[in-house]
Parts: sequence; C-alpha cells; structure tokens
Amino acid sequence: MIRVSNHWLHAGRWNLYRLLSLVAMLWCMQANGDTIVVGGEDGYKPYETIDASGEPVGFHVDLMKAIAREMDLDVRFELGPWDEMRAALLGGDIDVLGMFVSTERAETVDFATPHVIVYHRIFIPADAPPVGSIQDLAGKRVIVQRNAFSHEHLQQIGLESDLFLVDTDAEGLRLLAEGRHDAALLTEHRGRFTMRSEALDQLTVSGPPVLPVENAFAVRRGNLEMLETVNRGLEKVMASGEFDRIYERWLQPHDGRPDAPLSPFLLLAAGGTILVLILLTAWQMNRMFRMRNEKRAADQRLAFLKTRDALTGLLNRPAFENELSRLLDQCDGESEHVLLVINIDQFRLVNESLGHAGADRVLVELARKLEQVFGTSAHIGRLGSDEFSVLMPHTAIANELLQAEKLLSTLDELESRPGMKLGLSIGLVPFNGIGDTAAQLLRRGDCAGLAAKEAGGNRVHCWHDDDRRLAERVGMLRWVARIQSAIHEQRLLFHYQPIVAARSTDNVIHAVEMLVRMRNSDGRILPAADFMPAAERYFLSPDIDRWMIQNVLAWLKANSEVLDCIDRVNINLSGRSLGDDRFLDFLAATVEQHADINQKLCFEVTETALIANLDTARKALTELHRKGCRIALDDFGSGLSSMAYLKHLPVDYLKIDGGFVRDIEQDEDALEMVREINRLGHAVGKLTIAEFVESPGIRELLTESGIDLLQGHAIGRPAPLEELLSWCRNRSPVPSGARHG
Repeated sequence: MIRVSNHWLHAGRWNLYRLLSLVAMLWCMQANGDTIVVGGEDGYKPYETIDASGEPVGFHVDLMKAIAREMDLDVRFELGPWDEMRAALLGGDIDVLGMFVSTERAETVDFATPHVIVYHRIFIPADAPPVGSIQDLAGKRVIVQRNAFSHEHLQQIGLESDLFLVDTDAEGLRLLAEGRHDAALLTEHRGRFTMRSEALDQLTVSGPPVLPVENAFAVRRGNLEMLETVNRGLEKVMASGEFDRIYERWLQPHDGRPDAPLSPFLLLAAGGTILVLILLTAWQMNRMFRMRNEKRAADQRLAFLKTRDALTGLLNRPAFENELSRLLDQCDGESEHVLLVINIDQFRLVNESLGHAGADRVLVELARKLEQVFGTSAHIGRLGSDEFSVLMPHTAIANELLQAEKLLSTLDELESRPGMKLGLSIGLVPFNGIGDTAAQLLRRGDCAGLAAKEAGGNRVHCWHDDDRRLAERVGMLRWVARIQSAIHEQRLLFHYQPIVAARSTDNVIHAVEMLVRMRNSDGRILPAADFMPAAERYFLSPDIDRWMIQNVLAWLKANSEVLDCIDRVNINLSGRSLGDDRFLDFLAATVEQHADINQKLCFEVTETALIANLDTARKALTELHRKGCRIALDDFGSGLSSMAYLKHLPVDYLKIDGGFVRDIEQDEDALEMVREINRLGHAVGKLTIAEFVESPGIRELLTESGIDLLQGHAIGRPAPLEELLSWCRNRSPVPSGARHG
C-alpha cells in the first residue's frame, strides 16, 4: 500500500484523554445534535475494529475523528458485518462508510476523494521458491479471498491456477502456513498485520506490490452535503499534518517499512559514534524529503480530482459546465461555437461482456481517441458513466461535423473483443451564445444524441431549432408548470381498468387498476402517457403518487361497496417515488392509518424501477407486505435482473410485460416467453397477470398457457369510477363502458 496523503489525525494515547473526549462528544451531541454516523467492518484490522474495552479503533476511526473535529461535528461509530454496514449506508441508517472504489459501487454511492491506495501482495512459505508476478501463479494452488478484488481479477484474466477461496485474509494466511498451498494473493496491510499478530514467521512476501485499488469514504448517492463535508474535512486534515501521524501509527508498521528510525538497542550498541549519527541524520533527511514529495504529490492529486475525472483524466462535469458557462459569458453573438454530446451505444452490453475492468479500459481508450481527433483546442469532458462532451470554441459547424464523422470512422481501432463493435450516438449543437445557457445547450445535446440513438445509433444528429421531435423532448420542461397547476387546482382524476380471472366465463371483475388522468384547462381528459414521462424526469411523480394514494383511499372509504365486490385495488408507484425517502415515509404512515383496508390494496412497481432502487424499495415493500398489502411486479421480463431477485422480494403478482403479450398470436417465441415466465412465477409461488390483452385470440392463448389473471382492451377499457360503482351496486357483468370495442 502507498499513501495518497501524509496527513492524518493522531488518536489520543492516554485513557484520560479518551475519557475527556468522550465526555465532550456526549455534551456536544446533546447541545447541537450534529452527529456523523460512521460505519465499519468489525474485525477489519488495522482499519477498524472493536478493542478489548469495547471502543472502536483503527485507521478509519482516527481519520473520521480528525475530519469531524476539523468540521466542528460529532462522530459516532457503528461496526458490524460488512454486508449489514453497506446496506445501512444505502438505507440511510449510517452516513459514511470506508470502502474500495469501483465503477459498480459508484452506481449506488458517491465517493469522497480517495485517501490511500491499497496494494495486494503475493504471500508464500519462507522456504519456497520466489514468485515474481501474478502470471507466475499459473499452475499453483493459490488462496484468495472470496469475491474480493483479487478473486475477480484472477477470474477476468483467466489464469489457470487452482484457486482456494477463504472468507478473510487471516484465514488464508493460516491455511498457507499449514503448508498445503503454494501461495496467497491478499491485501498487503491486512496480510502483514496477520503475519505480525499471529507470528507466522514461516511465511514471507514475494515479488513487488500488485493490483492497486483506491480506498475512500463513501456516502449515500445524492447526499452531496455530506460528501462536501467529508471532502473539506479531509483536505483540512491533510493540510494540518494529522493524516501522516495516523498513517504512521496504523499502516506504516504493516507496509514493509521500518517501525522506527532506529531501535534503542542499536543506539546503545553504536555507542554514540559519529558514524551512527551521520547515518541517522542522512536517514532522517531522506525521510523528510520523501514526506515532502509525497505531500506535494497528494496535493497535486487532490487539485487534479477537483476538476478532472479520476478514470479518464478528462474534465469532470462541473469543470466542463464551468468552461461552457465561461465561453457563453465571452460570446459576442458573431462567432460560431459547437458543442458535442457523445453517448456509447448499448454500454450495458460492453459491461456485461467485458466486466467492469474491461469496460473501464474502453472508456479510457475512447477518451484518448477524443483527444486525438479533436486536438488541444477542444475542451473535452466526461459527463457521466458513458457520456462524453466536446466543446469547440470559434469553430464552424461543417468542420466539427467532419471531425465527428472521423471519430465514428476510427472506432474499429477500439474493438475490445473480436466481433464487438463500439458505436457512438453524437448530438451536435451549434450556438453563438445569444440567449443560451449552459443547461439549455447540454439539454439540446442530450436530445440530439437521443435522436441519433433512435435512428439506429453510431451516427451524428445536428440540432436545429425547427427540429420538432427534439423540441418536444426539450418541451417536456413545459409540463412542469402544467402538472403543478393540475395538482394544486385538483384537476387530476383517476379511471379504473378491470382485471379478471383467465378461466372466468362471466367476466366477473377480480381486481381493478387505478390509472391517473389529467383534466386539461380546456376540459379534455389527458392519459398518463402525455404527462408522466415529464413528471418522472423532473421529479414530480412522487407528488402525483402522493395525490393518487390519498384520493384513491379516500374514495374507497366513501364507497365501501367497491371493496365488498372485488378482491384487489391496484395502485402504481413510480420509480422516483421508490427512491424518495420522504414519499416512502408518507406511504408507510398512510397505510398505517387505513389498516382496515390493507388486505384489499396492491401496489404495482415496475421491474426496472425496483432494481434501480433495490435496497430502499425492498425495505419499504417488505414493510407494506407485513401490514397486509400485496405487491405486483409490473412489466416483468423487460429487464435482465428479474430472475436473480425474484425469490428474495415480497412480490405476490407478476405482471408480464405487454411487449411479449401483444405479439403472441404472430410470434411463437413471444408466446414461449410468456409461458416460461408463467412457469417461473408459479414455481416460486406467484400469481401471473397478463396485460395488453387486445383480442379474443390473445385471451384464448393466455388461458391455455395457464395465466392466472388478464387485463387489456379485450377485457375492459379504462373507464370512469361511476361505472365501477354502478357495477358493484348492481353486481352486473363488466360495465358497458369498460367492454372491448
């Protein structure tokens, strides 16, 4: 392991100091309540563990105490099993957790500035032949930690060795010491700590450090205030010199460096000779120079990461937006400028085919290709995981169009695997700066890139002010005021659509799905498809869901005969709502207030929204299920994650994606997919619902396939609530307005 910074907080060494600190911490917590809750893995020495007195100690513990002190905050530690701690961070029960940085984890958490780089080392028996590199492990019996970075790396490179998996580094080294294995590939600090603490003198470290990985504090994704607090505190700790002292206390004894400049025994043996003094002085000066160089490197790294993407070295999104805003401030309205927004086509397939390490390599190679094609006069940035941008000041559109086409023509050079072709969808936006903002230009670039993707991808689409299709997407923003006005003026309403048992011959309604509608200012009723995409994009869907739940439950309370004649009332929850803690708190409280009708309620969530908010949603849905509500997984089969999560989710119904159902009369593969999903659902105890039942032929095929419930125009169209109320009171067949036709 090497240090990224030389500064750290020096933890108190005396019991009196600890006692006074604890008293002060408790007093401050009662005084202002600003407490950061920091998680950690118990027993993960020397980073964090519980000592004999029950106190948390370790490298991360002292570092977070230092950060909290610099930021005038209190800090409390909770240590436990790793999986529980990570779930607690994603669920909001803790604020900060130290972990290795990876692209996959960055999808659910935000990382502060990395503070150390962890290296792995090859451990072997002391009497064994040396091993110089990972490739030298081929054909050997190698111990690695299960699902650790080293395990994933050996699998990715396809090294032909006999892997033996363990749960901890310490377990691996103890097995290696027994003499039945050839080597162990483990993290350096943890390995050296175990060798020292358990006196495993029969083992040694072989070869240079390998497999570096950054370690950083992580916060829940979107918690920008906490991220800024940690980063600012870390900078202050680094600048104060505390980081270095804590590093030396916890990590330096386990990274192959000497524990102290010279031991007392050597000083006495040397007898104070001039030679020893000279050597000691030279060593100390060398150490000071090394510390100064490492501090300079760490400061440069921190300054770099403020404006640069850590993976590619390109401008990060805030820095790129600043460059764009600076250019707009300087525009005179006469010069032409061009903005490109570039998205990788089907980047998910690249990830799945090459793994995250391979996908990262593709991103780095693409970044170099952008610099090569557009040159040093361009401002090039990485806006997101697979989204890049290029800003070309004082450049004609024709020239940049040629450059973009040149970029597409050279993509074959980035072929990462035989047969895998990389494609780019490029949105090109010309502008002169008059009346434009950075946000508007980037949004136009997004829209133009989307148009290129919809046209088949791997092409350039130039934004034009008269481009209606793109203007409609930008015009989604206009829906914001209309939606807010409709909620405020009570112009939202809901219709129902019946759901019947597949083998029912009398069309008796089994359940209904409540569907939101909007009454326009001119009196027209607008379907959800007109305004929900804008509501979802601009974070208004939780407000609509809140209105829907309040009004549907109030209507059911006022019309109890509806609950007497049907089994379920289905209410949709949007993806934004599943990721909104305040909405989920409202939902739990509302369901608690209507406990007498919980058995009749079923909440529908789409598969993609559930997977995107898995940890938070699982917790909320489990609580709803415990209170008697049912859960339906909508659009099932549209994603790739369904099967893996299905057995572990509180789901009662699978609503098969309508894209499969609507084609089963003409597409045998679609019919077989529907049958397979039905078999899967029944195998794990779920009922199946087929939507988009648009014809009698589709209904007949679904019934023959064993589907449990049906919904669609062949069953009944969405209709006003008055018809449902009338049907329930008369117990007649499906209301006439709800019939197909």
